Amino acid sequence: MRHILLSVALSIVVLTVSGCGAIGGGPTPTPTAKPTLPATPTSEPTAVPPTATPTPIPPTPVPPTPTPVPPQATTKQQVNLRAGPGVEFAISGKMPQGVNAIILGKNEDAKWFQLAYPDAKTPAWVAASFVTVTGSIELLQVVAVAPPPTPTKGAAVATKAAAATPTQVIPPAKGVVGFVAIGSGQYILDNFRFDGRTISEFKSLGPSPADLRTGPGSLYTNAPPFAWAPDGSGRVVFVYGPGTTNVLRLINGEVQTDLAGAESILNPVWSSDAKKIFYIGIDKGVHAIYSIDVIDRKAIRFFPARSGENFRGLAYGKSLLFVSNLTGAWEIWRMNIGTDAGSGAVQVTNDKRENGSPAWSPDGTKFAYYSKRENGSYQIMVANADGSNPHPLTSTASNWTPAWSPDGNWIAFASNRGGKMGVYIMDKNGGNVQLLTDKFAPEALSPGSWR
Repeated sequence: MRHILLSVALSIVVLTVSGCGAIGGGPTPTPTAKPTLPATPTSEPTAVPPTATPTPIPPTPVPPTPTPVPPQATTKQQVNLRAGPGVEFAISGKMPQGVNAIILGKNEDAKWFQLAYPDAKTPAWVAASFVTVTGSIELLQVVAVAPPPTPTKGAAVATKAAAATPTQVIPPAKGVVGFVAIGSGQYILDNFRFDGRTISEFKSLGPSPADLRTGPGSLYTNAPPFAWAPDGSGRVVFVYGPGTTNVLRLINGEVQTDLAGAESILNPVWSSDAKKIFYIGIDKGVHAIYSIDVIDRKAIRFFPARSGENFRGLAYGKSLLFVSNLTGAWEIWRMNIGTDAGSGAVQVTNDKRENGSPAWSPDGTKFAYYSKRENGSYQIMVANADGSNPHPLTSTASNWTPAWSPDGNWIAFASNRGGKMGVYIMDKNGGNVQLLTDKFAPEALSPGSWR
């Protein structure tokens, strides 16, 4: 029994040792290589044609919107201008027949138009039935105007009377004023006498004094081509235009003397002491301001034109006013007339419009002149001696050639407000307008030398 157990134990030991050697010291078995599979072919991607980039279509140019032309009104006859769209509004002036003005607006039913007359800053209203319209009024703005106040009915309420403001009393116009009448192919120098309101013919100026020439290349300065001496001697200087030349003539009583000649002579004026005459002379297109002594009759070139400069109007006073286009527009200048005569030229208007025919007030503190306004009309203006505070005295129709009365209370001027050229007067504030040539058949213009 003991033998059997020993045999069994020995067998177990042998088996155990054999198992351990197989695990730790036998040769490493060679790994069986896995079969290499052929690579799956990668399919080439199908080429996608490029998407065409669309060529941008250039935008169709939009034509610029044309600037609308404002409609205009032309009067069929002389009409009243009003402060608003209706006859219940106050009359603010008159507009002569055949005058054009830009239409600024209309009332709701388009039966009244607001016009830039006398200018856009001071518009007025006119009934549509009295004007002919050029252009469309569809896009015009409707201008609302408050109705004028109406009297309140009921018991009167007592109010304290305001202190009366003294009203300046302007004495009646008197003396004699010269002017030019248009005759049959001739210009005639006439005189209007306030005593009796009579008109008398004085002298022929011929068919072509340069101040009054019309047609291509003409000057038409609206300045008077004559001047009476300020000393009361009765002497008068004037331009006679027989044709293509001008002659400066002096009449002293029955004696007539030719002082100078040129292609064109403009606007003669006297010095304050009546010893010299100043005028504009033009030869071969060259302008100059001349002075001539009435005793020795020697003319000297007082102020030659600067480069590109032309002249067209003079006024003698504390300084010499003259009209020049040196800056591109007809403006009024002044220069010295004392010991440094002909020097110190200074521009005194600067509105870049046509200004002309200056006239000093008798006291030398102001000067009057005409000026072309924004609406194309010509109006009488007054400014201080240095050109400051320019303001209009007229607003109706067109007006030219102011001339002061000797006392400075009145101004004569030419106007087309009556349908033809006539000579009018107004007080120094622009009121009391009177037509002097109402019974005078020819057209009248260029007043001057009120004495």
